[in-house]
Amino acid sequence: MATTRIAVVGDIHHGQDTPTKRGSMALPLLERFVAEINARSFDAVIDLGDRISDEDPERDRLLQSDVAMCFGRLLVGHHHLSGNHDVACLTLADNEAIFDRPSESRSLIIGDLRCVFWQPDVRLTRARGLHLSDGDLDELEELLGQDERPTLLVSHVPLSGHAQTGNYYFEANPGHAAYAEIAEIRKVIAAAPCATVALAGHVHWNTLTTVDGTPHITLQSLTETFISGDPAESFGVLEVEADQTRWVVQGREPVSVTLPWRRVKSRWRTPLPTFCGS
Repeated sequence: MATTRIAVVGDIHHGQDTPTKRGSMALPLLERFVAEINARSFDAVIDLGDRISDEDPERDRLLQSDVAMCFGRLLVGHHHLSGNHDVACLTLADNEAIFDRPSESRSLIIGDLRCVFWQPDVRLTRARGLHLSDGDLDELEELLGQDERPTLLVSHVPLSGHAQTGNYYFEANPGHAAYAEIAEIRKVIAAAPCATVALAGHVHWNTLTTVDGTPHITLQSLTETFISGDPAESFGVLEVEADQTRWVVQGREPVSVTLPWRRVKSRWRTPLPTFCGS
């Protein structure tokens, strides 16, 4: 396998400024990202979703169109998922039409890397939390089971179920950071025939969590300010080879990690029951 290089951006949140997101800077930062990608050698760009901060259908169409124009200046192919803010007032079909790109679940090859884009239901309200719709889990199982080659699994919402302790948005709202069906999702990933690295956004954090031998990584938002007070300006670079994946996050919160492609999946034994004092 030759080296495949993919640039990743997510949680752009073009729109109004909030106490924790600099939405007014989203387009200039995205334009800078596009210029940098065009000046370097990449096989593709992946967008993890939440391109806008939703307001109402008319305004959201304008915001999404702004973002689509920026992505349209890329000299390499770009692939998109839709996040909860993208479908709060618009439909998945609306997003696909604006970007003239698919946003449904699908499998494709980028460079020499097999990628599975999983687009389950991401509608989110305070009362509803995150729940899969009928067929979402079966779709994931089918996509992962189609091929034994190493696979990058891309979703908007993280699939690790990792703790949100210390997260501004989700420590008190963990049900908004992971699907209620997370245990079933983990089982599907663990049983898949392919070595997998999972990539997501949504939680506005750079994290690495390993579950049943599968590394799960999340990318900080482009415009998030809650850590430094300034936009994080984050984007990620994946360099994928036959035996390993290098993940580098650039911006105000840099990260660099090298992950092996695990040919044999491993997991701990069944956890011990609760200890009792003796």
